[in-house]
Amino acid sequence: MCSISGVLTNVDPAAYADAVTRMNAALTHRGPDDHGLVIRGDVVLGNTRLAVIDTSDAGHQPMNDPESGNWITYNGETYNFKQLRNEIDSEGQVQPWRSSSDTEVVLRAYSMWGVYAFRRLRGMFALALWDESRRTLLLARDPLGIKPLYYYRTEQLFVFASELRALLASGLVPRKLSSEGVDSYLANGSVEAPLTIVDGVKQLLPGEYLQVRTVADERIEVTVARFSIADHQGAVFRSRAEAVARLRSELEESVRLHLVSDVQLGVFLSGGMDSSVMVALTSRIAGDPPRTFSVVFDEPAFSEAPHARTIAAKFRTDHSETRLNEDQLLEMLPHALASLDQPTMDGINTFVVSKAVKNAGVTVALSGLGGDELFAGYPSFKRALKVDAMSPLSKRLLRAASGIGKLALNGSTQRSKFWQLAASDCAPVDVYRITRQLFAPDYVRRLTQRERRPVRPCCESSNDVVNQIAELELRGYMTNTLLRDTDAMSMAHSLEVRVPLVDVKVVEFALSLPGRWKLGNGTNGVPKPLLADAVADLLPRELLARPKMGFTLPFEKWMQGRLRHEIEDVIADDARISNTGMVVDNVREVWRKFLQKPRAIGWSRPWSLYVLARWCEINGVTPR
Repeated sequence: MCSISGVLTNVDPAAYADAVTRMNAALTHRGPDDHGLVIRGDVVLGNTRLAVIDTSDAGHQPMNDPESGNWITYNGETYNFKQLRNEIDSEGQVQPWRSSSDTEVVLRAYSMWGVYAFRRLRGMFALALWDESRRTLLLARDPLGIKPLYYYRTEQLFVFASELRALLASGLVPRKLSSEGVDSYLANGSVEAPLTIVDGVKQLLPGEYLQVRTVADERIEVTVARFSIADHQGAVFRSRAEAVARLRSELEESVRLHLVSDVQLGVFLSGGMDSSVMVALTSRIAGDPPRTFSVVFDEPAFSEAPHARTIAAKFRTDHSETRLNEDQLLEMLPHALASLDQPTMDGINTFVVSKAVKNAGVTVALSGLGGDELFAGYPSFKRALKVDAMSPLSKRLLRAASGIGKLALNGSTQRSKFWQLAASDCAPVDVYRITRQLFAPDYVRRLTQRERRPVRPCCESSNDVVNQIAELELRGYMTNTLLRDTDAMSMAHSLEVRVPLVDVKVVEFALSLPGRWKLGNGTNGVPKPLLADAVADLLPRELLARPKMGFTLPFEKWMQGRLRHEIEDVIADDARISNTGMVVDNVREVWRKFLQKPRAIGWSRPWSLYVLARWCEINGVTPR
């Protein structure tokens, strides 16, 4: 695991070496074990390395392929690299291998198969590759968006990095706030790619690659293409039980691949189903009990400690708990906020557990992230089915009543969402968009005094309502919030987090199954029954039947306690709020409503405004 950065220009590339050096320095937390920089052709490539596979100097980056002359800077893990290495050997590759790293395999795979090689990589990655013969820079990101990649371009300059803040550190990117990015953040709680919070900076989409080269008049030409995972067609099984058995096999294979490491490995254990599945499968496959880590709270309603302890005891793991209270949060909050690569309403929880894992001497951790998106663990799935089952007449009547309903909202966010859905087309994309919405469109306009047309998510590859929601959750909330936050907050501690459920083969298989299997016909009363049935022989029934809690900090209580003063200091400061481009009085209105009716407005809305103001302040980004 590493960070990547670089510049492409044909106007004296060597003059930009200092800029790439600054980006490397800003990314040291992602790769404290080694760093490198190379100038070749029109590019300057940079890398910082967290040594996980082949920790020797042979894994140094940027890495060169002497036969083709190509160079690569690579951030990620290719879990099937041994299989690909064997294929390359079998196809007549005679050049000796210089390392046992996956980076060298990716470099050779491109030389042999071209951009088709990107589709064959099973893992998480963001890479930049200089094709010497074509004098072209290629940037690629894994098809599920696990690893991030940002870029900025002008007519004569192209700059890229693993983190947006590294681009700012280069000195080549103006620290100007993106009004579109702010609108997206307020609507969703995170900025939806390809937008970012900084004007002119874009994020490469999952499964996308760029080809960048200089053309006549020293201009930069960028072309975009995709290599995303295969279209999933409905798999044919004689029975649901047969599909469950196949799912178990796919899960075991994914976990087995994700356990490949030359450094110590642990597992996040919240006590919920997904993390418990990771512990159960890891214990079964590795043979030895893993190290497990939990964050616990004094507030019983938020603590899953008893359930995590039950799993730890069952599988005899070396279990560690980190107790977090309000005072400890306030103490670590400055570091946590400074670690956010982009503002987000989430992420602090991952910062806390990642810090605990790294302090225990662990460099790689497995997470159960992705289970809710693939196996229908969110309310949006059942909600979409209920709406889809409504008759056309019922939908028309509901739409007709929505105008009156909006007049009686009484400040309730949930009622507002209900009437927004009633006024919509009631399609799965509407259910997803409104369910995931942070601020309603009219409130975004109040906060920014800008008109914003809501972006309608796209979902074209399935007619199955449950699978449509799964795709929307995978492409939206998971990629733009969960994976992005996990990457930033874990790498802030030089910790690599792996997500075996977010694996191309697991995802392809899960999306090929009928959605109804994920909500019914499984173990009675058990959430995510398809996943539960696949591991029913490994986990206690009482855990499988337990309602989902979610790994959430007690923000509602803390924001009315000592954390309140920290937030009020920011919201009371006209300059700090104006620096976000938002209307000061309307931001304060959100805070007042929260203090008056915390359940009605929800903690995430005032918290997101506070985070945006602090992020802009920390990173010197203004609306100028």
